[in-house]
Amino acid sequence: MAEIIIRQAKLSDVPAISRIETDSFGTPWSAQEIVKDVTSGGNVYFVVAADADKVVGFAEMRNVAGEAQIYNIAVDPEERGRGIGEALLGHLIDKAEEDRCSVVNLEVRAANTAALGLYNKLGFREVGRRSKYYDGKEDAILMDLVPGQLIVDVEVQN
Repeated sequence: MAEIIIRQAKLSDVPAISRIETDSFGTPWSAQEIVKDVTSGGNVYFVVAADADKVVGFAEMRNVAGEAQIYNIAVDPEERGRGIGEALLGHLIDKAEEDRCSVVNLEVRAANTAALGLYNKLGFREVGRRSKYYDGKEDAILMDLVPGQLIVDVEVQN
């Protein structure tokens, strides 16, 4: 396999992003929502991880009043375990630092142990919970990271 490249998402990436979204989440965002975010620019930063010409993951972050808010990170289920999610998250942290954001924050399902492990590994800390936030059943864990507190050196396995 070729080297993983993280680049700005393009409209032509939407079908692959939508497939990964559907394969990754019980309540996926629609293709129309993805198109809106990919094409909106401004405070929305939407990237894909590509292995040659194949999109294998994506991430979206927004800069809101000087805070970086991570909206979504997903990796193709067939590509998991290669460090792609960690590379995407590290890239977003770097972008938040570049944009001089004061904090990076996100929310994650309490049962998503893989994501929680990654976020903890990269220095995120739990700062709150939203009870029964997901589908009225599952808690959301609120996490944040102050950029610059952790130096991330990520290597993707090919």
